[in-house]
Amino acid sequence: MKKKRKVMQIMFGVPLLAIIAFTLHSCSDSKAAGHGNMALLETPFVHPIQDSVGNWDEYIGRFAASERVEVRSRVNGYIESVNFKDGDIVKKGQVLFVIDQRPFYIELKQAEAEKLRAEADLNRTTSDYNRIESVKDSRAVSMEEVEQRKQIAKSAEAQLMAANARLEQARLNLSYTEVKAPISGKISDDFIDAGNYVTGGIANATPLTTIVKIAPIHFYFEGSEKDFINQNSVSNTPVTVKLSTEDKYSRTGVMDFVDNEINRNTGTIRGRAVFDNADLKIESGMFGRLRLIKGNSSAILIPEEAISTNQSDKVVYVIAEDSTVHVKPVKLGKLYKMKYRIVKEGLTPDDRIVTGNLLKVRPGMKVAPSEDKSKVQQDSTSVAYK
Repeated sequence: MKKKRKVMQIMFGVPLLAIIAFTLHSCSDSKAAGHGNMALLETPFVHPIQDSVGNWDEYIGRFAASERVEVRSRVNGYIESVNFKDGDIVKKGQVLFVIDQRPFYIELKQAEAEKLRAEADLNRTTSDYNRIESVKDSRAVSMEEVEQRKQIAKSAEAQLMAANARLEQARLNLSYTEVKAPISGKISDDFIDAGNYVTGGIANATPLTTIVKIAPIHFYFEGSEKDFINQNSVSNTPVTVKLSTEDKYSRTGVMDFVDNEINRNTGTIRGRAVFDNADLKIESGMFGRLRLIKGNSSAILIPEEAISTNQSDKVVYVIAEDSTVHVKPVKLGKLYKMKYRIVKEGLTPDDRIVTGNLLKVRPGMKVAPSEDKSKVQQDSTSVAYK
């Protein structure tokens, strides 16, 4: 019985071992086949763009009014009316303030009366002189009296000239009671309200308001000695500027002034550009960033997102001919159009730059390259300076 049981175990055991061995072999073959058919990581890439791009220097500066005037009265008196709204755009010659004119009308009438009196005196003294002059040859009057009458007539003539001058001054003072805008521009608020007394004249005159001309507007900045060396003829050089709230350098202007010496304390020299500011969006005192255009040059550009950092170095991943990933250190230039980065050294137009799956690729890794056609079509257009 025991012998029969042992034979049965042998008979069933051999097929079982065969089944187990076949199963293990099948799994091994399936696993090996899986390794051989493992999908490579699809990795998008683009070729660098080679184009003629603008070359420029950047400066930070501040806008200033092309003209600024502090409005003061030329005569003393009480403010009768204020004829503008705070912040208005005013025209040259526009009446801004009116000073009480009644005292000046009185002075004008007095001056006119003085002139009439002086004219009458001149007519009388001239008539007396002419009468005596006509009989001097008859020796009816002495030469001394003739000369005296002549001097009296001359004095009356001088008095008339003085009366005319006082009349003109009175008329001028009356015109000064209307304080007019000396330039066109944007006005501040009124420093003095109606009803207040103001002092006029040259010294200690009361300031009434200010006017600034902001169309055109100036932009002042400072550059280093190196920046401006051999740049003596920068007049009319094109420039662009953007405000702190703007993304693009959309405002264009020209250089119109460079100072005549370098600041000894800072080693910088002052420059100025002018912008038309037709829309009056730029206010005096605003900060801006200016680009001084220095011509065009050929450059290689890549998308900003393709750049990685390896410690302190900037690098990009490139796909070699055998579809393996390599790292290339690059020397970068300025940012263009808030999208492209100029590459000074490290790349050629034939390189394939990885633009996607940057967190997954590794040096030496074999990938499945896939050119980003939409990006290539979009980026193949000119990226000339804007």
